Amino acid sequence: IMLPFLDGNLTGFAWPGYTLHYAEMGWPAVNAGLSVTVGYAMRVAFQQMMRMAGFWIAIPFAMIHLAIALLAFFFPTSEPAVFLEVVAFICFQPTAVIEGIAFDAFGSSETLARQATSTVLSVFTLSKAVACTLGGIVYDAFGWKGVAMYHVTWCVPRFLHVFTFAIFCFCIFPYI
Repeated sequence: IMLPFLDGNLTGFAWPGYTLHYAEMGWPAVNAGLSVTVGYAMRVAFQQMMRMAGFWIAIPFAMIHLAIALLAFFFPTSEPAVFLEVVAFICFQPTAVIEGIAFDAFGSSETLARQATSTVLSVFTLSKAVACTLGGIVYDAFGWKGVAMYHVTWCVPRFLHVFTFAIFCFCIFPYI
């Protein structure tokens, strides 16, 4: 439940302030949309890489994601840093792998597998909705620097969960 919760938070937190930050900085709005397009286009490739290589590949992806989040935290007025931040929280999302783990862990029973994947989706959706509200509050209070800090704050526990699950899956389910 924690991994989809963390993942949902990381995909929903920035949307209330993202285009506002672009407008506030005087950056072209088309670039804000372009970062989302690039992120989702890359996400297709990265999801396939995780599916084919296994969950362990989520570890370096989570490390890259955290590094980019730190970059945006230290350089919140740099358009390339903010652009990369948005690309990172979209493309490095391990949703398909999280659902696969839930399905595999409870795959002995079709009913349990369905319930597990449904629970993952419900938690992810709820956390994304909560994150949008929290992201708006953080942006209003602290600007994009606060949003970038929120991003880093949620990236660290997600990285630890991804690392733990990857080791667990590699040891228990080496062919995932």
